[in-house]
Amino acid sequence: MTGEMSSARKSPPHGRWWAPWANRWRRGNRPPELDSPDVSPSALLLAGVREYHGQMAPLVRPIMSELAFQQAPEHLFITCVDSRVVPNIITASGPGDLFIVRNVGNLVPRHGSPLPDDSVMAAVEYATNVLDVRTITVCGHSNCGAMAGVLGGGKEVEHLESLSRWLKHANQSLARFLETEPDDQAPLTRLCQVNVRQQLDNLLSYPWLRERVEAGRLELVGLYLDLETAKVRILDRQADVFVEVPDEAPDNVQDLPAAT
Repeated sequence: MTGEMSSARKSPPHGRWWAPWANRWRRGNRPPELDSPDVSPSALLLAGVREYHGQMAPLVRPIMSELAFQQAPEHLFITCVDSRVVPNIITASGPGDLFIVRNVGNLVPRHGSPLPDDSVMAAVEYATNVLDVRTITVCGHSNCGAMAGVLGGGKEVEHLESLSRWLKHANQSLARFLETEPDDQAPLTRLCQVNVRQQLDNLLSYPWLRERVEAGRLELVGLYLDLETAKVRILDRQADVFVEVPDEAPDNVQDLPAAT
């Protein structure tokens, strides 16, 4: 039994592709090129590419061949750059499913912001007007470093000019946080969740996007990933709370949490 477990650790099945490098390549199971004490930082990345070529590429090649010259995602997924948040894992999606935008703090600059930044809305415009996505999701997460910086007044990152400017797009989230009554959650947890609500409102500050939502052509969804439990919650917009995603899909679509 011990031998079988040891063998399983050394040769993880394809289903373990999602495991971090450190979990897959423990001592005795590391690619030979990583055993050198002076291995370069890129060696780990390239070892991962080689593993992908050997194990996963043959499996996904038929799918990628079909998608090579056209994409048709139905979902725009806006989330944080945090390395612990992996959209395709938490949505069990694959190539072609999600049009993903990542930035520090999963922020969406408001329409007419005094700090113009077109990168997010360039992706939103393309996703809605060219790809005709039907859903825009904003996904926040627990223990977000960006929100921790906002909660701390930006003092810890004030020496980082670009980051400090970017986090000013979270000022509305902070103001909303300060206006809400405290609950039994930790302040950082509450701000991370308030921030998701605010970014959905920021999307609605664009008249053309609001028109799509009100016409029923576009749905806005808020998600929150709790890193410690690896569980995803969905924002019930009517109750203004994040609720558990049911283990089974409801029989009636009306039973789903209300989205925008």
